[in-house]
Amino acid sequence: MEDDTGYFTLADARPIYLEAGTDVKVVGWVAHDDGRQPMLECQGFDATDLRCGVYASRPDHCRRYDCRADDPEEPEQRAHCDLARHRRLERISARRVAPAS
Repeated sequence: MEDDTGYFTLADARPIYLEAGTDVKVVGWVAHDDGRQPMLECQGFDATDLRCGVYASRPDHCRRYDCRADDPEEPEQRAHCDLARHRRLERISARRVAPAS
């Protein structure tokens, strides 16, 4: 997450997510020109139904961001588009389009 002033810290992002009804956690770190920045993972993802658990109240940047174009092999994008989740979604999509035998 970033805005015109730079990347968000955990202290910047946490209130935004708490207001939406969820939280974030640090899952890694990325080196940027302005210092080490946290990779944040939203805790609102419903792993059972594979969807956003706070969709109706999700933060504005979530409303604008689309991880489907991200490469889940890139470490900087993994927090947004988790590799394991990405592969589960691919398997689910493949089953939905596979012809019935």
